[in-house]
Amino acid sequence: MTDARFHTVWIPLQDRFYRVAFYILEDRADALDAVQDLYMKLWKMRESLDLVRNPAAYGSLLMRNLCIDRIRRTSFAQELEEDLPGQAAPDEELIVKETLGEVWTAIGRLPESQRNLLSLHLLQGLTYEEIAARTGLTPLNIRVQVSLARKKLKRYEDA
Repeated sequence: MTDARFHTVWIPLQDRFYRVAFYILEDRADALDAVQDLYMKLWKMRESLDLVRNPAAYGSLLMRNLCIDRIRRTSFAQELEEDLPGQAAPDEELIVKETLGEVWTAIGRLPESQRNLLSLHLLQGLTYEEIAARTGLTPLNIRVQVSLARKKLKRYEDA
């Protein structure tokens, strides 16, 4: 897809994509950020966009998925912040918040499936068998995925 065709086909749809994002996120700034993320994603995949028959529907679906991912990341971050100690000294609390931010960034780099399994196991305290009942995965597969996620987090920490 050429630059001109991209601007002709996709740019006029930005208001539609914003409405989808605002409907889901219910926040103007978050919706604008989501639209920007969508256009970055579309631009990166512009070579394959000629195959899209209905750009409005395709873009709206991508927008919906991006918004859902954004909500998941936000709720996961809020779960982590709830675990902060309440009565720490200001400098200690700052260190904890910075560390938590680094941990959250590292967790955000994990594939969504590993991030979800790690959340279920570590934050919600579910056993591998309970997670298996919810997800349909085998307990062994869950154990392996959680282990891989932990190893990746350790590598991010060492980097």
